[in-house]
Amino acid sequence: MTTEKDLINAVRDSLEADGKLGCIKAEMRSEVLKLLDHSSKSSKTNKCEMPSDVLLLNELIREYFDWIGYKYTLDVFMSECDCKKQSLDRSLVAQSLGIEDNEGTKKLPLLFCLTETFKKLKNT
Repeated sequence: MTTEKDLINAVRDSLEADGKLGCIKAEMRSEVLKLLDHSSKSSKTNKCEMPSDVLLLNELIREYFDWIGYKYTLDVFMSECDCKKQSLDRSLVAQSLGIEDNEGTKKLPLLFCLTETFKKLKNT
């Protein structure tokens, strides 16, 4: 006779095998952080503005998480860094960082383009 514990273990094993358990845990963390962030926003005082370098770094990370499909990681990241919903203009970010962005690179996140730029600099 199957016990409740056996049933719980079978469900957990099945969810782990499908990779869904990790997604469920990440989604739960994301929702908890949103709740905590929402409740703490009322107690926040006026925050000083972030330096432009931090904004650029956050945008590179956000674009990468979105590109690679880390949906829940992206939600948590955006909540923690208090990013705006609207992303920065890609061409502006590329120009600010001196990254060459063309039709061939537009399919990749700028973080990849940045690493390619450093590789080229290293080889010259």
